[in-house]
Amino acid sequence: MSNQLSFFPKLLENDTEKEFKVIHMERALENSLDSNERQIIEMKYLSPERQNDINIYMELGLQKTPYYEKKKVAIFQLASSLGII
Repeated sequence: MSNQLSFFPKLLENDTEKEFKVIHMERALENSLDSNERQIIEMKYLSPERQNDINIYMELGLQKTPYYEKKKVAIFQLASSLGII
């Protein structure tokens, strides 16, 4: 098996890089967002089934305008924490 691994060193590098990206994302979600912001991002973008905004803000007990404000702030904070912006 070790011979097979040496044929694909870039594949192994890529897997390690992906693992670091996942860890970075998890830390950004935990440390840069409040609990509502984190729930919005997880429900909207990280859940296996597609969620629409109305269902999310109703489930979280938020009004429409505060929901969209929190969503905007959450996206900005997350992007900033990940070094995207």
